[in-house]
Amino acid sequence: MGTRMFYVALGAATGVLVVRQVARAVSSLSPTSLAGSLVQSVREFAADVGEAMAEREEEIRSALGLDGADGSDAGESTGVATSTGAATSTGAAASDQDAAAPGPDEFDPERTMRLVPGARRP
Repeated sequence: MGTRMFYVALGAATGVLVVRQVARAVSSLSPTSLAGSLVQSVREFAADVGEAMAEREEEIRSALGLDGADGSDAGESTGVATSTGAATSTGAAASDQDAAAPGPDEFDPERTMRLVPGARRP
């Protein structure tokens, strides 16, 4: 009779453990849980892509000599009228700015071809 009680108790304990494990597995596979993990994975992927894109852009900018030239001050001295109607610069200053820009003789197509993956020669 003692061994029979032992096996009944062992069976009951095993049944409780199996039911708890199955319930835990079912709750982890629910649509809400799967959607939450998918959203988290997509966010991490997007952050990784953004970081890699910024690193690659910095590499290309430094290789092409565009460091510090982000174009944020492009409209400051273009001769565009301000809200009061006065011009911000003269035409002579605008032409001086154009002369300071790198000319076509400074462009190195070989260097650009090395930086752009999949680029073909014309």
